Amino acid sequence: MTLQRAALWAIVVAATIFLLVSGRGLLLPIVLGIVLWYMIDALADTFSQPRFGRFRLPQPLALLAAVLIIGGLFGIVGRTIGRNVSAVVEAVPNYESRLTHLIEQGAQLIGLEQTPTLSELFARVSLADTLGSVAAAAASVVSVAGLILIYTLFLFVEQMYFRRKLAAVFHGDGQEARVRAVLDRIDREIRIYIRIKTTLATVTSALAYVVMSSVGVDFAGFWAVMVFFFYYIPTVGSILAIIAPALLTLVQFDHLTPFLIVLFVFGTIQVVTANVIEPAIMGRSLNLSPLVVIVSLVLWGTIWGVVGMFLCVPIMVVALIVLAQFETTRPVAVLLSADGRIPESSQ
Repeated sequence: MTLQRAALWAIVVAATIFLLVSGRGLLLPIVLGIVLWYMIDALADTFSQPRFGRFRLPQPLALLAAVLIIGGLFGIVGRTIGRNVSAVVEAVPNYESRLTHLIEQGAQLIGLEQTPTLSELFARVSLADTLGSVAAAAASVVSVAGLILIYTLFLFVEQMYFRRKLAAVFHGDGQEARVRAVLDRIDREIRIYIRIKTTLATVTSALAYVVMSSVGVDFAGFWAVMVFFFYYIPTVGSILAIIAPALLTLVQFDHLTPFLIVLFVFGTIQVVTANVIEPAIMGRSLNLSPLVVIVSLVLWGTIWGVVGMFLCVPIMVVALIVLAQFETTRPVAVLLSADGRIPESSQ
């Protein structure tokens, strides 16, 4: 029976992965709509909770403020990226020639005689083509933006009746309280994660902008925005946030001082923030195994690309909480956890 159960679970997992991959075009707009709805709803709740004497901001006004703020932020980020991408494309020939020169110098330094071969190899890697593919990926996201907004709108409509539907489904048999407890825990854990990540990403990107602009790095605002988004990608994002601006600095300047300043100063800020400050603030709230985080990063990145990398931690948090509610899946939840302690099932 154990072997049959294991085989059944393997079939279920394989079928689920197949559906996630094959249904990517259908599922991603829905998932992004859920993410956008959750961000707006969480920000609206934050605005409506504080009291000023007897006055509290009404929920509709809080929701409107949240929509305006998040829409404004997306507009600012979009304009920043759009302006700087066109400027980067214009500067690509200068960067290519400078990087080719650096490769030739490096080859001569280590004693390689066939430096033209290295130059030829680099010539085949077109930065313009790479930026074009990135722009095409961004255009694909913009093309489904309308669909994402429609899903978000209908999620707000559905939210008004969700609790009523939940009560009607369980007919007051005690399961409703259990489901509500699980949903409340998921909501609390995800909000803690988003709040901490967003705060630290904002601080890190602001410090990155200060460091890069003080050195004179081109497109410092653009890279600061990229650092903000990189911070949401576990482990790999911190590395990319250090390497990408540092390499640009190396290519831009003729001497190593700016490169070393960006690499060590901003690298130290990034490492301390991601590996010291964040774990101290986050504590045991998520309780995910580091190995599970890395594996989920690769898995969801393979399934859903960059979007999967951003969402891998929230998805695994939800999976851990849900799996912990059933006796048959509690061992899996224990394996996903960092220290073996998982939330008790809400019986």
